[in-house]
Amino acid sequence: MLLALLFAFTASGAAAEDLATKMIMALDVNPGAVAFWAAGNDPPETESPYAADARWAAAVQGARVMQDKGRLLQSAGIRRDGPWAGFAEMMVRISQEGEAAARARDPEKSFEIGGRLYDACNGCHKTYVPRVAAD
Repeated sequence: MLLALLFAFTASGAAAEDLATKMIMALDVNPGAVAFWAAGNDPPETESPYAADARWAAAVQGARVMQDKGRLLQSAGIRRDGPWAGFAEMMVRISQEGEAAARARDPEKSFEIGGRLYDACNGCHKTYVPRVAAD
Protein backbone atom coordinates (compact mmCIF):
# COMPACT_ATOMS: atom_id res chain seq x y z
CA MET A 1 0.00 0.00 0.00
CA LEU A 2 2.80 2.40 0.89
CA LEU A 3 4.43 1.65 -2.43
CA ALA A 4 1.21 2.51 -4.27
CA LEU A 5 0.92 5.82 -2.41
CA LEU A 6 4.55 6.60 -3.10
CA PHE A 7 4.00 5.88 -6.79
CA ALA A 8 0.94 8.13 -6.88
CA PHE A 9 2.90 11.05 -5.41
CA THR A 10 5.97 10.60 -7.60
CA ALA A 11 4.40 9.51 -10.88
CA SER A 12 4.37 11.79 -13.87
CA GLY A 13 1.28 13.94 -14.27
CA ALA A 14 -0.19 11.71 -16.98
CA ALA A 15 0.48 8.50 -15.05
CA ALA A 16 -1.03 9.96 -11.87
CA GLU A 17 -4.11 11.14 -13.78
CA ASP A 18 -4.50 7.71 -15.36
CA LEU A 19 -4.18 6.04 -11.95
CA ALA A 20 -6.78 8.41 -10.48
CA THR A 21 -9.18 7.67 -13.32
CA LYS A 22 -8.71 3.91 -12.95
CA MET A 23 -9.35 4.18 -9.21
CA ILE A 24 -12.55 6.21 -9.76
CA MET A 25 -13.76 3.64 -12.27
CA ALA A 26 -12.88 0.59 -10.17
CA LEU A 27 -14.01 1.85 -6.78
CA ASP A 28 -17.00 4.01 -7.68
CA VAL A 29 -18.27 4.01 -11.26
CA ASN A 30 -18.35 0.26 -11.90
CA PRO A 31 -20.02 -0.65 -8.57
CA GLY A 32 -22.48 2.24 -9.01
CA ALA A 33 -23.43 1.10 -12.50
CA VAL A 34 -23.82 -2.52 -11.42
CA ALA A 35 -26.08 -1.47 -8.52
CA PHE A 36 -28.22 0.63 -10.84
CA TRP A 37 -28.42 -2.05 -13.51
CA ALA A 38 -29.73 -4.54 -10.94
CA ALA A 39 -32.91 -2.45 -10.71
CA GLY A 40 -33.83 -3.19 -14.32
CA ASN A 41 -33.22 -6.93 -14.01
CA ASP A 42 -35.92 -9.40 -13.12
CA PRO A 43 -35.81 -9.87 -9.35
CA PRO A 44 -35.21 -13.35 -7.96
CA GLU A 45 -38.46 -15.28 -7.53
CA THR A 46 -37.78 -15.59 -3.83
CA GLU A 47 -36.89 -11.92 -3.28
CA SER A 48 -38.31 -10.72 0.03
CA PRO A 49 -39.80 -7.25 0.45
CA TYR A 50 -36.73 -6.36 2.53
CA ALA A 51 -34.38 -7.52 -0.25
CA ALA A 52 -36.43 -5.59 -2.83
CA ASP A 53 -36.17 -2.44 -0.71
CA ALA A 54 -32.41 -2.93 -0.45
CA ARG A 55 -32.06 -3.52 -4.21
CA TRP A 56 -33.99 -0.34 -5.08
CA ALA A 57 -32.10 1.71 -2.46
CA ALA A 58 -28.82 0.46 -3.94
CA ALA A 59 -30.05 1.40 -7.43
CA VAL A 60 -30.84 4.95 -6.27
CA GLN A 61 -27.44 5.22 -4.61
CA GLY A 62 -25.73 3.76 -7.70
CA ALA A 63 -27.39 6.39 -9.89
CA ARG A 64 -26.23 9.12 -7.50
CA VAL A 65 -22.66 7.79 -7.61
CA MET A 66 -22.75 7.82 -11.41
CA GLN A 67 -23.86 11.47 -11.33
CA ASP A 68 -21.19 12.50 -8.83
CA LYS A 69 -18.39 10.66 -10.59
CA GLY A 70 -19.56 11.83 -14.00
CA ARG A 71 -19.10 15.39 -12.77
CA LEU A 72 -15.71 14.50 -11.31
CA LEU A 73 -14.62 12.98 -14.63
CA GLN A 74 -15.23 16.36 -16.25
CA SER A 75 -12.89 18.14 -13.82
CA ALA A 76 -9.37 19.36 -14.51
CA GLY A 77 -6.73 16.73 -13.99
CA ILE A 78 -9.04 13.92 -15.06
CA ARG A 79 -10.71 15.28 -18.17
CA ARG A 80 -9.25 14.04 -21.46
CA ASP A 81 -9.18 15.45 -24.98
CA GLY A 82 -11.83 14.41 -27.48
CA PRO A 83 -15.39 13.38 -26.59
CA TRP A 84 -14.52 12.56 -22.93
CA ALA A 85 -16.57 15.40 -21.43
CA GLY A 86 -19.54 14.50 -23.62
CA PHE A 87 -19.50 10.90 -22.40
CA ALA A 88 -19.20 12.07 -18.79
CA GLU A 89 -22.09 14.50 -19.26
CA MET A 90 -24.20 11.72 -20.80
CA MET A 91 -23.42 9.60 -17.73
CA VAL A 92 -24.63 12.40 -15.45
CA ARG A 93 -27.80 13.13 -17.42
CA ILE A 94 -28.79 9.51 -17.93
CA SER A 95 -28.08 8.71 -14.27
CA GLN A 96 -30.38 11.54 -13.20
CA GLU A 97 -33.15 9.88 -15.18
CA GLY A 98 -32.11 6.57 -13.67
CA GLU A 99 -32.35 7.91 -10.14
CA ALA A 100 -35.92 9.04 -10.81
CA ALA A 101 -36.84 5.63 -12.27
CA ALA A 102 -35.27 3.80 -9.33
CA ARG A 103 -37.08 6.03 -6.84
CA ALA A 104 -40.33 5.19 -8.67
CA ARG A 105 -39.33 1.49 -8.59
CA ASP A 106 -40.04 1.26 -12.29
CA PRO A 107 -38.17 -1.80 -13.59
CA GLU A 108 -39.06 -1.26 -17.26
CA LYS A 109 -37.88 2.36 -17.25
CA SER A 110 -34.79 1.38 -15.24
CA PHE A 111 -33.99 -1.29 -17.82
CA GLU A 112 -34.38 1.16 -20.71
CA ILE A 113 -32.27 3.80 -18.98
CA GLY A 114 -29.71 1.15 -18.02
CA GLY A 115 -29.26 0.36 -21.70
CA ARG A 116 -28.58 4.00 -22.50
CA LEU A 117 -26.16 4.22 -19.57
CA TYR A 118 -24.37 1.15 -20.92
CA ASP A 119 -24.11 2.81 -24.34
CA ALA A 120 -22.52 5.92 -22.79
CA CYS A 121 -20.04 3.83 -20.80
CA ASN A 122 -19.27 1.55 -23.73
CA GLY A 123 -18.74 4.49 -26.09
CA CYS A 124 -16.18 5.95 -23.72
CA HIS A 125 -14.46 2.60 -23.24
CA LYS A 126 -14.24 2.07 -27.00
CA THR A 127 -12.63 5.49 -27.33
CA TYR A 128 -10.28 5.54 -24.34
CA VAL A 129 -9.58 2.02 -23.09
CA PRO A 130 -6.86 0.35 -25.14
CA ARG A 131 -7.80 -3.12 -26.32
CA VAL A 132 -5.35 -5.97 -26.63
CA ALA A 133 -5.65 -7.64 -30.01
CA ALA A 134 -6.60 -11.30 -29.91
CA ASP A 135 -4.05 -13.58 -31.54
